[in-house]
Amino acid sequence: MSNDNITADNTKLRLGTTLQMGKYRIVKYLASGGFGNTYLAINNFDEEVAVKEFFMKDINLRVGDTTEVSLGNVTQLPVFKEQMEKFQKEAKRMRKLRNKHIVAVNDLFDENGTTYYVMDFIDGPSLRDMVKERGKLVEQEVMGYLEQTLDALEVVHGKGIFHLDLKPANLMVDKTGLLRVIDFGASKQQKSDGGATSRSAICYSPGYAPIEQKDQEIENFGPWTDLYALGATLYNVLTGNTPPSTTKIADYRMRAFDFGDGISEKMRELIVWMMQGRRSDRPQSVADVRYFLQEGVKPKVEDEESEYGDETILNDLEPKPTPKPKPELRPKTESNPKPKPEPKPSPQSKSNPEKDNRGMMKWIVAALVAVGIIVGVIMLLPSKDQPAANPVADNVEALKKLVPDSVTNKAYKNDVLGEYLYTGPVDKDGQPNGVGKAVFIKNGQPNGKMSYTGPFVHGIFEGNDVVFYRPKGDCFKGSFKNNKYDKGVLTLVSDGSYFRGSFSNAQPESGTWYDNNGNILYDIGNSKK
Repeated sequence: MSNDNITADNTKLRLGTTLQMGKYRIVKYLASGGFGNTYLAINNFDEEVAVKEFFMKDINLRVGDTTEVSLGNVTQLPVFKEQMEKFQKEAKRMRKLRNKHIVAVNDLFDENGTTYYVMDFIDGPSLRDMVKERGKLVEQEVMGYLEQTLDALEVVHGKGIFHLDLKPANLMVDKTGLLRVIDFGASKQQKSDGGATSRSAICYSPGYAPIEQKDQEIENFGPWTDLYALGATLYNVLTGNTPPSTTKIADYRMRAFDFGDGISEKMRELIVWMMQGRRSDRPQSVADVRYFLQEGVKPKVEDEESEYGDETILNDLEPKPTPKPKPELRPKTESNPKPKPEPKPSPQSKSNPEKDNRGMMKWIVAALVAVGIIVGVIMLLPSKDQPAANPVADNVEALKKLVPDSVTNKAYKNDVLGEYLYTGPVDKDGQPNGVGKAVFIKNGQPNGKMSYTGPFVHGIFEGNDVVFYRPKGDCFKGSFKNNKYDKGVLTLVSDGSYFRGSFSNAQPESGTWYDNNGNILYDIGNSKK
């Protein structure tokens, strides 16, 4: 809609309208969506800013010639209030994301019966506008935009937020070439235990949404969801083509993509990797993408089901997506005719997942012997006033104090890590509590080499001196907090490289990746090398 006929359209603010007692003056209409209008305004410092107004085009209207927003039907008030609250959350979420590649929110206020927030005005086109004008962009130019977008996503995901609507229209470039991510209207805040905080339905843009988003599986959203959309965006701006649908990718795999000429093999591989149907087959973090761009390690794109199916227990953190098979690291079983001799107990045994159960059983046996001695002594003591009491019944409480309740291979389910068989002590509610071992299962079968040995707190995987093996043998040693990595070392079985540092929401937060010789590969949270 042109600016000439805004005055005849009572869904828009008239030119010259002022907000916040003259602090902002509307000078131009920019765009509209299903939940708002965006205007160019001048603030009281004579600076250009963008003002976004919450206005639902199918629900709201203006009262006569005023600026007041009202409802066409009073029964729609609950919907209006719910969506306006989401609009306010969008602004507050964006306010947290202070980065030169993310549009900044500078003000939020209520007026005219609705809500407004004020952003930096970006004087330049979106990538969608560029593609419309030029047909497609050259790879060298796109690489620059990709690096800037990754910088933005690193900040977004670091705050536990998922954008969920990355596409060319939401990546804008100013006259200096600076790219900024806009429109966090679909974004979600990650819960502390994974997934997203809201169960409300997510709007999405066809071609840019992976299967978990299309199916509204909010608990499965993660960085990989945004990275799928980023891969689709790269495909669109490099080819000028609409990204293939998830169905077409599932049916035709590589043949679903029509890259044409002028796109390097490395870029093609990156796009296909990012747009894999199974989220576990995509890069799991910005760090994964950066490592591939820097080192040129080709991602593994499997045409068949993986050995253990869709591994969604914890985010795959490794920067190298090409695991190589190595001998199993779990204890020998009856199928292996040469088990190792039992090692002698040592002060470090609790960090060895093969030793914990034996140490626990020895402790329990020792406690039982002690109780037996106590019972024997009591039985020998004479009673002056009454017959001797039953020593076993009298010492049940003492027995409970000395020997906690325990279970062996009892099935439990953890909302983050999945189903497992547990051996170790339990609390009064029957929940794992103390140092024990969990062997994970999926559909009743062992989930690869996946196991956890370490402390439990009322069913929660939490504490120090943890040894955790992931399904394909990667090993984490360190501390867990609320069912997730906290601080420690994650070693990859594929090539021996490892990350040492701290984690946030099961993602590396601050630390360093090393190769198997201890040489620095990549720093996170500090500087890159």
